[in-house]
Amino acid sequence: MKRKFLALAVVFALSGALTSCGKSETKTSEQKESSPLKPAKEAPVKPQPLTELANNLPKGHPPIDTRLPEGHPPINKDLMAMHSGKNLTKFDRPINIPEEVQKTWKSATIDIYDKTAGKVVKELKVKKGETVNYDGLEIKVLYIVPHLVLDNGYTSASNEPQNPAILVEVKENGKVIYAGPIYQKFPTMYNINHPRYQIFLKGISKE
Repeated sequence: MKRKFLALAVVFALSGALTSCGKSETKTSEQKESSPLKPAKEAPVKPQPLTELANNLPKGHPPIDTRLPEGHPPINKDLMAMHSGKNLTKFDRPINIPEEVQKTWKSATIDIYDKTAGKVVKELKVKKGETVNYDGLEIKVLYIVPHLVLDNGYTSASNEPQNPAILVEVKENGKVIYAGPIYQKFPTMYNINHPRYQIFLKGISKE
């Protein structure tokens, strides 16, 4: 009788131990599953290549030239959101054209392009500091720059015509509609914001 009682006691003891062990393992497993996970580190956002941005411009945004001139800062979404290069009504950085450059280059030939007609309607030779008029537009050529770069301001990297441009102020009905550069090689990058006309720089001259 005593042996049976001892045997039953051992069975109950083992059963309780196994049950307790199972609960402990379950609790540990639940704790692991419920423990908060550390957030994964986000990969740094890489700037989009200029060609990709050019192919994914917002609706109504003017096209951009994918070939940036020497010294031009990289173009990204933030820069494009700030301005398209056609909405400048005042110069957005200092102008520092070397005196030697100003003395060397004295005139520029510009073409007035009519977008509705699809052709150049007027060609004008303009001296530095001169203002010319065409159909309500007042175009003042402030500087003639042979090698325009935008490094810490508008300046010329050399006195050779590597990247010719003019710095202009354009008014319509007495109001400034554009103040900035117009490149010979990149005419669509910066230009006047006008429904009909566009200004092209044909060339610069020492005379």
